[in-house]
Amino acid sequence: MCYELLNGNQPIRQGDLFFPLPCANISLDNVQAISEDGYLEAMDWANAQSKEGISATILLEKTWGIVATQDCDATWRSSISLFRIRPFEDVTGSHPTKDSKWVSMLTERICKNASWFYLPKDSDMGINEEMAINFHEIFQIERVDLEKYIILRKGRLADFAYEHYREAIAQYFRRYPYNEWYPFTRKQIEVYAKDRKLKVEDIVPKYPMNER
Repeated sequence: MCYELLNGNQPIRQGDLFFPLPCANISLDNVQAISEDGYLEAMDWANAQSKEGISATILLEKTWGIVATQDCDATWRSSISLFRIRPFEDVTGSHPTKDSKWVSMLTERICKNASWFYLPKDSDMGINEEMAINFHEIFQIERVDLEKYIILRKGRLADFAYEHYREAIAQYFRRYPYNEWYPFTRKQIEVYAKDRKLKVEDIVPKYPMNER
């Protein structure tokens, strides 16, 4: 219902799911650079970046990824961006055990938190547990490499799920962070703080507040 299986002849599109892909884990405090003599040398980025043509060893993790790049760019751009997919609990911090909790999670909570997108289990796709797309984590793979290793594509989101995914991406990137209490009066802020077990001084910024 959420996924569509593909053959290898179809072009790469937004919403295509791949596994396994390599995701790099790089620390700026510990770059394992390769010296001219061929030896590994640990250094921080401040020293490594001054070298010409840096060669280094990096830690790669196998991961699920879903194409974030739009269709019009996925056919010709040199690289394709993907969101990382992780187990549901790793992304959201919780894993419901009751159907009622899943309903609440996937209706109320998902509307309040635009940073993830739910992917249900599907044995045909090779997704053996509940997963979530993490919009915070983006990595890139060369387009020609993905085309060469198209066998790693497990499928893509079906039409209805794809439309939701596309809108979820747009909603995530157009979020506007703001203090929801900025128009409150002093008394309203006190109520707001009390409801959330906070101190007024912890939520009021240093600029002049509304004293009405």
